[in-house]
Amino acid sequence: MHFGQAMEPACLRMVELLMRYSNLLRMGALVLLTSLAGCDQLGVAKKAVGPPEVPSDADLQKISYMTTANSGPQGRKTYSHLWEAKTCADLETAMRWNRPPNVAGGHFGKQMIYLTSTVPADLPNESEVFIRGSIEKGDPLVAGGEAWILKMHDGSLVQAAEMADFIQKQEQDTQGNSRQVALDKPNKPGRAFCGQAVYQGLKGKDPIQDEKKIPLFSMLYAIDREK
Repeated sequence: MHFGQAMEPACLRMVELLMRYSNLLRMGALVLLTSLAGCDQLGVAKKAVGPPEVPSDADLQKISYMTTANSGPQGRKTYSHLWEAKTCADLETAMRWNRPPNVAGGHFGKQMIYLTSTVPADLPNESEVFIRGSIEKGDPLVAGGEAWILKMHDGSLVQAAEMADFIQKQEQDTQGNSRQVALDKPNKPGRAFCGQAVYQGLKGKDPIQDEKKIPLFSMLYAIDREK
């Protein structure tokens, strides 16, 4: 099987149906609104075991150019314009501040799992994750939205898809912004790709081995950058 056949219409319809009928994505709009402002804006974050695991002051200084709002409890700062991130590393830093990995929060009341190297074999379905990889191939979905084959840092492949409603929300958020957008060149191989997602299990289609299933992620928010 040729790599170019991996995202053919039949496969795209399969991904689209999985996402459309997911109970998690029926609540997706609420998740997105919560996550963009930080897990504690609505006061739903649970207490961490020990202090929240947040980025160092040095790491936060690197993203000082990103817009913040004092919207958390007791005026806690959150990064509110995630599309301003110049790199996926910067977006991850902002997300780790907004959603510390050892604090349960967001609409689902779960801890955010940060996947920057590989996908653990025991990752539970419906986990809320931050995923970071590089684009191998990207194509539009049949009824709107985008689907991607991504390569993780360890060389493994995953499939990700974002529905049209979420992409349109991202575009609306950046209207009138000439400096940066969320998805810039999402179909260009080699671009860094990252964002917030829900893990759907081994339901993706491997681009090389037709019968092999790979991890599938429903994107709630995504950006692509040069690195």
